[in-house]
Amino acid sequence: MIGDRPRLIGGLGLMCLTASAAAQMPPPDKVFVNGNIYTLVASRPRVEAIALAGDRIVATGSNGEIRSIVQAATRTVDLRGRTVLPGLIDAHGHMAALGRFGLGRIDLSDAKSFDDVVRVIADRVGAAQPGEWIVGGRWDHESWPDKKLPSHHKLSAVSANNPVWLLRVDGHAGLANAAAMKLAGVGRETAPPAGGAILRDGNGEPSGIFLDNAEALIASHVKGPSTDPAKVILKAQEMCLSVGLTGVHDAGISPAEIDVYRALADSGALKLRIYGMVNGSSAIEYFSKNQPIIGDVFTVRSCKLHIDGAMGSRGAWLIFPYSDKPTDENGKPYTGLAVNPPEFIRKVCEHALRKGYQVCTHAIGDRGNRAVLNAYALALSRRPTQDHRFRIEHAQLLSPEDMPRLARKGVIASMQPTHCTSDMRWIERRIGERRARGAYAWASLLRSGARIAAGSDFPVESHNPFFGLHAAVTRQDRDGQPPGGWRAEQRMTRAEALRAFTLGAAYAAFEENEKGSLEPGKLADFIVIDRDVMTCPPQDIWSTKVLQTYVGGVSVYRSE
Repeated sequence: MIGDRPRLIGGLGLMCLTASAAAQMPPPDKVFVNGNIYTLVASRPRVEAIALAGDRIVATGSNGEIRSIVQAATRTVDLRGRTVLPGLIDAHGHMAALGRFGLGRIDLSDAKSFDDVVRVIADRVGAAQPGEWIVGGRWDHESWPDKKLPSHHKLSAVSANNPVWLLRVDGHAGLANAAAMKLAGVGRETAPPAGGAILRDGNGEPSGIFLDNAEALIASHVKGPSTDPAKVILKAQEMCLSVGLTGVHDAGISPAEIDVYRALADSGALKLRIYGMVNGSSAIEYFSKNQPIIGDVFTVRSCKLHIDGAMGSRGAWLIFPYSDKPTDENGKPYTGLAVNPPEFIRKVCEHALRKGYQVCTHAIGDRGNRAVLNAYALALSRRPTQDHRFRIEHAQLLSPEDMPRLARKGVIASMQPTHCTSDMRWIERRIGERRARGAYAWASLLRSGARIAAGSDFPVESHNPFFGLHAAVTRQDRDGQPPGGWRAEQRMTRAEALRAFTLGAAYAAFEENEKGSLEPGKLADFIVIDRDVMTCPPQDIWSTKVLQTYVGGVSVYRSE
């Protein structure tokens, strides 16, 4: 274990500070007054002021209550009526990928057609050396007029001397040009690996699209100028702190990235609190050799597995065939891809229960979610435990009969609200109206007693958590469409949405006693924002600006 520190105090109430209570607390070195502070504590959900000692909260209350404990050396900060929230936690993001885009990797999210993609790559090729890899991502064919997955031909025509590899926005499909396929030795006779697919044209030749496990056929050959991994993480940190994130669950990191994080934590450069999930392929080996790491800014006590792909690229594993692709190229029913066998999920779960780490599994399709729940149930039946906190990452499509199983088994739904508002454009075309009733079913899950931890899956979606809060509350895009919200009965209340991005995410990391609310003894992680997101018009939530971000009572971002 590294970085463990005891809480300064415990049990101090949020109500009026008595003389005896004040005598028990450390003297505050900083107080914030005249605020509109949401604590997420049921006994006193809103207060005017907060007192800190070191990196912890020692008291919250009215201006008068907090001013009564101010001492000569205490610094007072006037919030001038501004709104304060607990620091927001993204329960599922990808720091290195975000940092690479922040440092200039080709971002194709604004492309309105495949021709736009081709133009961007042609420009990059013009500035590149022959043979240099051109790498980018975040294209989305569902935003293009024809809504079709592209083929490589137009791309290859402008990049004959440069291999090109472009990941779709979900990361579960990639487009390679002819030069990249030739370098990788991929051709007509190449068979896809288990859990992957190579899409082909009418002549049986690879179209350039590689799904899920087949992506490695190209990705394993990609070479380019190396970027300092610490620089990548620090760029992502800068981006996250600026939008009010004080914590991120980094979903899938390698042992080498763990070393980078530890060095950044030890040097004091890591300010954002990171909860790392070890890549599933490394989990058993890593946790057989290493104890979980539990620290103030960096923790590793979980792993990230996959059972299927994504619905956008038709790799999510379904019970029944896709409505818009009922058969594969051979005329067989097409239900997506199982990228790992359920037996592997169960095996890792059993190891995790023995070694004391958490399992978090990517599952999007209804069959994928069912398979994960079955694997979890089997592992837990063999080694029962009261507090495993196994998670399903995304849980995008659930059959009605599977929904209650999460609460019964104590499985956390780690969900991303903006996936709903991105996917609602095409989800019913993919799976039909009936099955879509179980898609992004936040309210149904909460009513069943399940816990939701909210995130974004950045850089698949924006890292801005206020986009997620808006999507959770409205089920509309940022243009206010559709009127009333898509399947509005599944909306969260504002309190539920804020809780999912704070206490829900903290609970999903075993950290609810340290983070997620503003109360005595907890870490002083909070943000100051330009509007009251709990009362403003719901359509205004997404445009919230962060004025200041505090981690451990220290200002780590300031816009004013």
